[in-house]
Amino acid sequence: MPKAFYILFLLIILLGSCQRIPDIAEAHSLVECAPIPSARASATCFVIDDNAYVLLGRDSTGTHRNDMWRYNATADQWTYLGATPLLPRVNAVAAVHNNKAYIGLGFHGRYRTSDAYYTDWWEYDPATNTWQELAPYPDKTTAKAIAFVADNDLFVGYGFYERYTRDMYRYDIAANEWHFVEVNLAPNAFPARCFGAVGATCQGRYFAGTGYKKHSLDQWAEWLPEGEWLKRKDVPGPSRQTAACTATDQHIYLSGGMHYGGTNTTAQVLADIERYDPNTDQWTCVAHLPQPLFNHLAFTINNHIYTGIGENDQWQLDNNLYRLE
Repeated sequence: MPKAFYILFLLIILLGSCQRIPDIAEAHSLVECAPIPSARASATCFVIDDNAYVLLGRDSTGTHRNDMWRYNATADQWTYLGATPLLPRVNAVAAVHNNKAYIGLGFHGRYRTSDAYYTDWWEYDPATNTWQELAPYPDKTTAKAIAFVADNDLFVGYGFYERYTRDMYRYDIAANEWHFVEVNLAPNAFPARCFGAVGATCQGRYFAGTGYKKHSLDQWAEWLPEGEWLKRKDVPGPSRQTAACTATDQHIYLSGGMHYGGTNTTAQVLADIERYDPNTDQWTCVAHLPQPLFNHLAFTINNHIYTGIGENDQWQLDNNLYRLE
């Protein structure tokens, strides 16, 4: 038989054994970094001055934490920074502006119990290792929200309390005030109300998507300066929630997450790492985690992607951290 037939046959086998394989010329490898000494899931993180900070979350005993660790990528070393003034919680948000982190929201307690959804909002200055409590978030939909910086303001939205939401609020840093953002959306317009979405800023533009509303979502959108969402190419399937997302100067990277199609038999934890190009509005699968992860983290230091520190498909905590090469 001709050689071309064998090549085609091999490609069919490969495509049938994997939902999508990365372009070999584009594929990335993963380098194992120092694991965080205190494993946790549903934590939050931020990066300032080439250091990553990981805080809050849930440990292997199910206890919610309020402590913080600092990761130095140059030394590949973790340093324990002790307890923060925040109450223990999971699913908080964090955003960075002018070398200060803004952190808060999250969940601790019983589902749909008012006092379990935290609205506190804090500023952290790593230069002085000091915390300042700010004006509280004006809504209870604080579980698994999104937060980002645009035009020198902080934006927070989506999340869950007694309902799914797509409400957006702008935090005025100088005035220490929250303002509701009027976003002109039809009742069933994109993106859908949800929680557990993720996003990242790339090339000065913010993108967000995925999430959960009765089932996992594959939505993806760009936040425009006018205060509107513009639909972009859907995240490749399976749809997902509680993934991890970060960006380099040129691309956004989305890793793992959980797919839930509406019944327990459809639950699946994912291991793929997808790369999004804002210029072409295209997704490419570029690598796979050593094991599936959800409720995990992703951050960028010196234009290098780091991901890990979450929960695997056996519902066990994984403290490993990986750098994408």
